Parts: sequence; C-alpha cells; structure tokens
Amino acid sequence: MSGFTGLGESIRAVGLLAPGDTRSRPLPGRPLPPVEQPIRPHRTGQRTVCFWLIATIATLGAVAALSAHTLAQHLTARTDQEITRASAFGGAIAPSATPTPTLAKNGLVLVFDLRGRVVARHPGADDLPAFPVLTADRLKAYAARSAPSAFGESYRAKVVRTTEAGRDHRGGYVVTARSTVEDRRAVERLLQVETAAALPLLATVLIGARRLGRREVEERQDTERRLREFMAAAGHELRNPLTTISGYAELARLGDETYEPMRQEALGRIATEVGRMRTLIDELVLLTRLDFGQPLTLTCVDLAQLCRDAVSAARDCHPDRPVRLLLAPGDHTVTGDPLRLHQLVANLLANARVHTPPGTTTTLGLGTEDGHRVIEVLDDGPGIPDELRARLFDPFVRGEETRTAGSGLGLSIVSAIATAHGGVVTLEPSEPSRRGAWFRVRIPTPS
Repeated sequence: MSGFTGLGESIRAVGLLAPGDTRSRPLPGRPLPPVEQPIRPHRTGQRTVCFWLIATIATLGAVAALSAHTLAQHLTARTDQEITRASAFGGAIAPSATPTPTLAKNGLVLVFDLRGRVVARHPGADDLPAFPVLTADRLKAYAARSAPSAFGESYRAKVVRTTEAGRDHRGGYVVTARSTVEDRRAVERLLQVETAAALPLLATVLIGARRLGRREVEERQDTERRLREFMAAAGHELRNPLTTISGYAELARLGDETYEPMRQEALGRIATEVGRMRTLIDELVLLTRLDFGQPLTLTCVDLAQLCRDAVSAARDCHPDRPVRLLLAPGDHTVTGDPLRLHQLVANLLANARVHTPPGTTTTLGLGTEDGHRVIEVLDDGPGIPDELRARLFDPFVRGEETRTAGSGLGLSIVSAIATAHGGVVTLEPSEPSRRGAWFRVRIPTPS
C-alpha cells in the first residue's frame, strides 16, 4: 500500500508524534541550553581556607611551644649545674660574713640562721629581684633536697645546712641562688622571633588556601554544570526513543486488518528503539562505574591479539571500510580488563567509521614508547573541526558530519577506560601535511 512507505509521516499525521521527534537532537558539538536553576554557591572554599589556616596556626603553635619548652629546659639544667658547683663555695664562706665571694651577675648567696633570719647577703649585682621570704621550716625542707629547686618566679636555688652561720650564730643555712629573669627573657625573645617569622608564613598560607578554595569552588561548579548538562543530554537521548516507542505502540494497537503491514513495521521499530535504549543505558552505566572507580577484572592481556580480533571483526562487519593493522615487533602485554580494552579499541574504530565517508582507510597501530603500550587509530578522512577538539571526550558530543545515529558516548567511554587502566587518550594536533584524525592511547606496561 502507498501509505506504508511513509510510516513516520502517517504517525505524525494522526497526532501521535510531534514533527521531528524521532530525530530530535541538540546541535552537534554545542553545549546544551543552560538549566534554569542557578548553581548555588558552596562553602567548600571557606572550609578549605579555614582548615589550612587552623592547621598552620596549630602547627606553628606546637613548634613554638616545643622550642620554648626545650630552651627553658636547657637553661634550667645549665642554671642547676651552676648552682651545684657554686653551693660548695657558698658553704665555705658561710662562717664569716666579712669576705665577699666573687659571683656571677645573676648569682646570690644568702646565709640564714636557724630561726630563718638573713645574717649575710652576697649579691652578684645590685638590681637582682627580691628573694622570697623563707621560714625555718621551709629552709629545713629545702635543705633535705639534693637538687636545686624553684624559688618563686625569679630564682632557682639550693639550700645547704651549715654548722655556723656568721660570727655569732651557731648553725644555719646557706642558700646559693641564680636569678632566672634572663632565662625567661631569652624564652620570650625566642617566642617573639618565631611569631615574627610565622606572620609571613601565615599570610602565604592564607593566600594559597584562598586560591585553593577558589579553585575547588570553580571545579565543583564546573563539575555540577557538566553533570547537569550530562543529565539533560541523557534525558534528551532517552526521551527520543521513548516518544518513538509510544507513537508506534499506539499505532500497533489499531485493530483494522488493513493496517497489519504497518503494525508489523511499528513493532519492528519498537524493538529497534528498545535496543537503542538498552545500549544507551548500558553505556551510561558503564561510564558511571568507570567514573566511580569500580574495580576492573584485571589479567594479563595481549594487546597484539586483541587488536587482531578487533580489526578482523571490523573487516567482517564492514567490508567496504578498509582497515590496516600495524604491529611493532616485541612484547605487547599489559595488565588490564580484556573486555574493556577490546571495547576501547572497538570504539575508536567505530568512531573512525561513522565519522568518515565511504572508502576512508583506517589504520590501527600498536607499539611501545617510554614504558607505555601505545595504541594509535588514524584515518585519512576529513578530520575533526577545531571547535570540537576541546570537548571531544565529553559525553554526548557529536560532530556535524555524523552520518550514523549514535549516543555520543563512545569517546567518553574510551577516555574512562584508559583512565581506569592508569593511561590516557589524546587527540593529536592536526598537521597541514596530513588529513584525518589521530588518536593515541598510552597504557602503562606491567612492572
């Protein structure tokens, strides 16, 4: 029947499909229209800045506290050694208050009687801080200690029991002390120097953290934008076959026997669109799994045999498309997932086939370079437009010269598989001396 050849037009004529629904696609190579919902600002950048600032301050504070504590301990140990050495001299001069011992500027020798009264005082300098008042009981307790002790905030001293304390006193105590004022000032100066040195470092960390935070925000916003474009494109690609299936399903429900040939074709179209949807969903699931880093089935893969199988399958399925295979001598094994690596090569060959005119020769090459296995796919077709090169490995990107309907996920899957194997896929720059596209995949060799 004459209407049988225009099945799509007949469906649209009865209002089951809007014009252009079965082939509606976004403009090739161009980003989808922006989503109406704006991207809301995130606090990721502020959290990053605060984290690095707090971490830096905590680290600098810990270093300053540790260095100050170490210096204070060192100065205290040195002071105690000086006191221990000088305590013998202090006991020697204790019986007579007349001679004045030679002391360091921070040294002080006090002679107490048994009641705790000072009967002689020998300072090393006139401006020493006042020594704390000591009772007889405290003097007796300190004398029982073998090591010097802290006396207030300004002195460390050692108390020695003596049989004579001055000319008219039978028995007493000699206190050999050292002022710790200079030691405390040295620790304070160290902290001041460290604080002054830390300020430029904090400023540098703050500037770096702000830049890092700003970059994180930009990357997050770019990721959200690409995700929304991806979801919009995926929804668009799924909506087309669903609309087609809905229209043909309505047509298949017609009960008139006159429409039986058209009904059979409609059922065939439904099966075709279901297969297309299944393929698209499988590719989306695979791309998502690879992006989330799900583990691969790793084994030893001979890339040479894999390339031979891929070329043989391409020649059998498309005998009108010449495919050459160039294998460099040597070992071509890698550790990887054989199924995914075969899909990588098959997608590159399919990409060359669907984007080039009939008669175009495609070359598949395999070799080793700088510790990597290199897979190259070249063709002598018209090449790739410059405006598509930056977005070529993004999902749902198709060129204007695409002659066969596809999902636009082939090269995205190639990039994801290469990344999952620790490799990378690149589109080599076009050269005036040659035409066509040139893809290179580098996969690390087994260690």
